[in-house]
Amino acid sequence: HHDIGLRALVPRVARDLAAHFDFLRDAPDTAGLEGYLFPDTYRIFKHATPEDIARKMLVNFGEKLNAEAREKIANQGKTIFEIVTVASLIEKEVITDEDRALVSGILWKRLEIGMPLQVDAVFVYANGKNSFTLTTKDLREDHPYNTYTNKGLPPTPIANPGLDSIKAAIDPIESDYLFFLSDRSGNMYYSETFKEHVRKKKIYLN
Repeated sequence: HHDIGLRALVPRVARDLAAHFDFLRDAPDTAGLEGYLFPDTYRIFKHATPEDIARKMLVNFGEKLNAEAREKIANQGKTIFEIVTVASLIEKEVITDEDRALVSGILWKRLEIGMPLQVDAVFVYANGKNSFTLTTKDLREDHPYNTYTNKGLPPTPIANPGLDSIKAAIDPIESDYLFFLSDRSGNMYYSETFKEHVRKKKIYLN
């Protein structure tokens, strides 16, 4: 029941909590708390309310996002909300630290040049489908979380990212790559051109 309760902590509660947690202040009014509920092991009392649990998780997030990280974000001209949103995409797309940083660099590059992010993980969040079950129709369906039909970031984070994904979002690795894909085992393959990307999809995803 706690999970249901936490999901119910939507924009109104987020706005109320923003007064107590400064890192929530740059989030849009339409956002909830997803992305900021830091994944960790917690000691929770039996009669704790969803608000109690959320507050504990937010305190933890605030401690993990230390002053050095916040200064880096500010110096990059980015918002904490943007970092958390990109980190949530990385969390659901990538397994290893090196790949997280490489994919982070690709995502920020796509945002910079106005290219759709084309992240399949958003569909798991939006309709429960993963990369291997998505259809052409799914990719063309226009909804706010479709990163193929919409440019820019999705409206909200799609997960609560861990520290490794947050660090990757803050410290991306720059590369010549513009495309990436992962096979069923989570191995990542990178390409500089769309033609190369299509060729690798045929090899590794069929």
